[in-house]
Amino acid sequence: MKKIFIIAPHFPPSALPPSQRVRLMVKHLKRLGWFPHIFTTDSKYREEKEDAWMTELIGKDFDLTVVKALNQKKTRKIGIGDLGLRMIPYLLPAIKKAAKKEKPDFILYPVPPWYILLITPLIKRKTGIPYGIDFIDPWFVGDIPKDANFKKKISQKIARKFEKKAVIKADVIYSVSKGINNNLKQRYNLSEKKPISAIPYGVEPSDFDLKVEKQTSEKIVFRYIGAVWKDAYPIIKQFLKALSEIEKEISLNVEFYGTSYAGEGIAKPQTERWIKEFEMQNFMKENHLRVPYKKAIELTLSADIILLFGGMQPYYAASKLMGLIASGKPFISFLHEDSFPAKFLMQLKYKYLVTYSQTKLPETKLQELIETIKLLIKEKDNFVKFDLSNPLIQKHTALGMTKAFIEPIEKFLL
Repeated sequence: MKKIFIIAPHFPPSALPPSQRVRLMVKHLKRLGWFPHIFTTDSKYREEKEDAWMTELIGKDFDLTVVKALNQKKTRKIGIGDLGLRMIPYLLPAIKKAAKKEKPDFILYPVPPWYILLITPLIKRKTGIPYGIDFIDPWFVGDIPKDANFKKKISQKIARKFEKKAVIKADVIYSVSKGINNNLKQRYNLSEKKPISAIPYGVEPSDFDLKVEKQTSEKIVFRYIGAVWKDAYPIIKQFLKALSEIEKEISLNVEFYGTSYAGEGIAKPQTERWIKEFEMQNFMKENHLRVPYKKAIELTLSADIILLFGGMQPYYAASKLMGLIASGKPFISFLHEDSFPAKFLMQLKYKYLVTYSQTKLPETKLQELIETIKLLIKEKDNFVKFDLSNPLIQKHTALGMTKAFIEPIEKFLL
């Protein structure tokens, strides 16, 4: 059986998207002929909430090396919070030692945290082991804004310099969307021979087998569970404006959970400006702290309707998409027309989808959004669940996702 090292600073009991991506893969690697060895850090060095359920979902078919990291309480005093950067002093020797002993066939670096890419060319040079990068989010995304603070300018300069070397030296590149891959190809003039794959998030349908009692309420409960980020602000504004207009006719409860990636004590509310602007104080609330994965599923299953939105950039891949499909819950989607989630829902002929683009801006879609939300409210009790045996959906289960990761590695190793 072949062996793969996966460098995963975020790993169960973390429930952040990078941890979810890795645990979905780890669950199926052994049956595909690969045994994973995970390198992570102790949860006390991570700033997200632990989720014990994640450790149950991961299974037992993997080896695990847990390394130390610099204490964030100390490093944040000098402006360093990135987990990957804090791990490097301990991670580098641990990988080199294990590689010498176990001689793995491949090393995979899912990012973020992006600073682990600083050591990828060095590890390859010292061990000779090929590696791949999985861009769950892009690192260097463009020009540095003129109003960026000093820390942002420094981090972007580091990204410019070191991403290029890491990408060029990589043997296989992955990301969650074709948009990220196209940006990498153009930015670094990558050879057409370099394997580059776009692999959206998969889903483990059994995650949604939880038994949850439906909350009884005369109001229709809309929920969004997940982070709110700057690029999505124009979309969220129109989503909330639409809901504020609908609430004048239909009683709603709108709830946002886990809107900040930051840890407790650092996280801040993200939607207050629109709650005030659209006078939503009586029917909308935001809990900005991250919620455990099990709680997120319970909140999903007990809601009437779920919100799904993207950002202004088409590379957005929506880690929640396949989970919503597997959940069987009605959801309203407001997405960039060129993004994978929008194209995928179009393939499935999903009628509760509104799209926008750089030329058809979100604010021009307000009336269509209102009408689509009203239609879903009317039809929610007769919502037809997706057929999970559909080949299009099977391709994006956790098993399908894992197969997509392994195929280019095996071709490269031939």
